[in-house]
Amino acid sequence: MLDNDVLINLSAELHRTYDCHTAILYGSRARDDWDATSDIDVIAFRDAGGRQRVASLWNGLYLDMFIHATNDEAEPDWIRIHGGRVLFQRDAFGDQVLTEVSARFHAGPEQLSESEIAIRRAWAEKMLRRAGKGDTEGDYRRHWLLFSLLEDYFAVRGQWYLGPKQALRAMEGVSEKHCEVFKSALRPEASLEAIEEAVAATFELYAVF
Repeated sequence: MLDNDVLINLSAELHRTYDCHTAILYGSRARDDWDATSDIDVIAFRDAGGRQRVASLWNGLYLDMFIHATNDEAEPDWIRIHGGRVLFQRDAFGDQVLTEVSARFHAGPEQLSESEIAIRRAWAEKMLRRAGKGDTEGDYRRHWLLFSLLEDYFAVRGQWYLGPKQALRAMEGVSEKHCEVFKSALRPEASLEAIEEAVAATFELYAVF
């Protein structure tokens, strides 16, 4: 968590510069599992001025903020603010946003169809072959595949993907074997065989049609 003086200064900045009436801190700073590289994740709301993305260095820390209009409807990616903390709010606006997000979180994500899972597995296997070309394009596809696999691991199981930190922690709690497979695949000099094991772990419950 940010110390109280930083929170007071941040809230004042959001009021003064962006005319926000409500702001919610989320991510590692709200969960209190941050480290020295963690940024400040904020979603904020205002009556006028429309949407705005703010990504900047603020008082020596990186601020990553999404500003929305008061009447914006909740979007699917707002699930990331689950467990957030209201910095300030008008009436109970922030509490209402978090209540709505919490209800969506507990309802779970939309389940992928078997055909969609099969398509994703076929894509992963195709990317794995292309990653073995040994050229720059192959290296790019290797990274693309690894980025997608962690998200797909949770999607095919009907679970929320909440970013790498929470995802890897959740995986470790469910399957230490799979967590070790992903750790090996994500190492900078991982072999294609290690990445192939991550593909298999991601889709092991599902066969390609």
